[in-house]
Amino acid sequence: MQKKIAVINTKGGVGKSTVSMQLIVPYLFQKSNTPISFFEFDDENEDSISFEKSKLVWLEKIKISGSDLREELRDILLLENNIVMDVGANKTAIYVLDALIDSGMIYALDAVVIPLMDGELDATSAINIYQKVKNANPDIKTLFVLNRWNESREIESQFDIFLGDKYGFFDTKGVINYIDENDRNYTVLADSDAIKYSRAFGITLWEFANLDMDIDKELKEAIERGASKEDIRILSFKKSLKKDCERYKERVLEKAFDKLETALD
Repeated sequence: MQKKIAVINTKGGVGKSTVSMQLIVPYLFQKSNTPISFFEFDDENEDSISFEKSKLVWLEKIKISGSDLREELRDILLLENNIVMDVGANKTAIYVLDALIDSGMIYALDAVVIPLMDGELDATSAINIYQKVKNANPDIKTLFVLNRWNESREIESQFDIFLGDKYGFFDTKGVINYIDENDRNYTVLADSDAIKYSRAFGITLWEFANLDMDIDKELKEAIERGASKEDIRILSFKKSLKKDCERYKERVLEKAFDKLETALD
């Protein structure tokens, strides 16, 4: 069954494109094994270009200015395919969300995913989006993604503004307490250079982890035939990166997939 998911937060820099491409797209792809229709709503940034070599998506850029977003959203959300909408920050998020509500196409969405980092404004923006979405469609599924988690810290420590003070020392009531108990669904994406460098190769971390290639053989042959230092360095780097991606996939992504599955169920 196709899923239609929007990734939204009015706060900029929370990793909406990272969450869209590195989490939501691989999750849907590995369930359907067909490319995802990916729509980037943003007049200022073109983050999706970074994934132009990805085989997981059909990429399309949607311009906000000068277009009837309600008509655009009708055409998009009536497609018979898995859909991910990566919605830009600030006014873009407001315009798209208003158009979804005004057109009634908010009912065509299966879920809204709300990324945030550990700042106070991130959490405030996240709950504002949540409340607006749920007021428009009480039945819609929601998932919060705590992005760029530092694995050397406890999640509750880094994201205490959202989750609250775990130990009760500071009597901090987390934003999550203002969310309906049935909607307190969240997962984490750990910070990692593997995300940055897989993207530099134009594909997702999940794809890099699953690449069907014998880098050891290529590297050994390159060394034996006296290839240039630069060629050897690149192959050695790809070997290290693939291992990092495999570890991240097992340690972080698969757990996040499970949380996403639960939230959508």
